[in-house]
Amino acid sequence: MSLIDHTLCLHLAPQALYGVQRRAGRPVADSAFHVPILNPGASWEGALAGLRDWLEQHHEKKLPLAVSLASRWCAMLMVPWSGALLDADSAQRFLHSQFGAVYGDGARAWRLAADGAPYGQPRLACGIDAALLQGIQEAAGAHGRRCLSIEPIVGPAWRSIAGGKPAAFALVEEGRLLLATTGGGRITALHSQSCDTAWGDELERAWRRWNLRAPQLDAIEQVALLDLSGVPQVALSARFQSMPAASPAHLMRETAWA
Repeated sequence: MSLIDHTLCLHLAPQALYGVQRRAGRPVADSAFHVPILNPGASWEGALAGLRDWLEQHHEKKLPLAVSLASRWCAMLMVPWSGALLDADSAQRFLHSQFGAVYGDGARAWRLAADGAPYGQPRLACGIDAALLQGIQEAAGAHGRRCLSIEPIVGPAWRSIAGGKPAAFALVEEGRLLLATTGGGRITALHSQSCDTAWGDELERAWRRWNLRAPQLDAIEQVALLDLSGVPQVALSARFQSMPAASPAHLMRETAWA
């Protein structure tokens, strides 16, 4: 589903709100902004308060919003194919059983969604706290804005580089890194974990550990790298090929998650 003609793309991170306007699919010149958020615990509640504060101060153009969220607030799973996914109600029950098996009872409070993989194939699924989603929607509505989409940052990150058809990519954010393999225009497997500010060595170690569980990774020689951490590394393994990224909000183009 494409974004409408003129949209304000926002990315909500633990310590900052990023934004840029897009018109006809392209960033509007001089529209990008970055607002620090005082949020020592890196909680989504603190970040949501920062978003509310920004919306209260900016009433000039009530453009509809497309929002991406930091990976730390988005639980991701590859779920096996099931006929239950063909019906909305049974799909939710199936997804809750899958997430509950991995994340425990806390998953009951999450809103779950899966991508539209072809029939019979595993699907990428995401769980986000329902209170966070409701808070964003209510904050937008309170200021006369439509919220077109809310999705994990991994979606925009992948779509921004999908044209190059990388076999795998890495996404690094503040305190978090994600590795994914791709095929047929989709994410086919992923690994996510925490990391510190010196994430360069940890990225290579994470790939090697994942490789022990998934030997097919041996065939992948290069991994596209999107660094959104704000802490560039002096030296990286030659395996990881850096891709340009102006800001997390600039990655928003279209959405596959409604």
